[in-house]
Amino acid sequence: MSTCISHTHPVGHESLAVALVDGLVAARRARPIRHVRPAATPRSNCHDAVDAWLATHTGTQAVRGWLVLELADASVRFVAHSLVRDADGTLIDPTLAEDEPAHLFVPHPRATGGFFSYLCRPGAPYELMVFVRNDDVASNRTYP
Repeated sequence: MSTCISHTHPVGHESLAVALVDGLVAARRARPIRHVRPAATPRSNCHDAVDAWLATHTGTQAVRGWLVLELADASVRFVAHSLVRDADGTLIDPTLAEDEPAHLFVPHPRATGGFFSYLCRPGAPYELMVFVRNDDVASNRTYP
């Protein structure tokens, strides 16, 4: 897929934006993420929740990346997020409750550097709005 990024908000994150939009193809084919937090339990920071999960569940690993919110105006909102990969490859979200809607997830692209090293840069976004000029992105969307 050849994606043309119109612009990002905040500006200056075009290489990350292209890599994340290109990752949408695989995200659309992936198994749904399993939410495991009971609805009555308070929500914690996703990165802390993953670290706590790893401490009590051997054979799991952290997966850092971006939750995807595809919007009707052909923009895509990527939100920094952490998940857990179970021993069988299933992605688990210890932050979102079992009854919350599932979103697509794109692992952080290695070509843009480490996830936390990227987020710790001055001006790095925890949320990145990407505006695309490619009808392929919009035509492959699934809306609830």
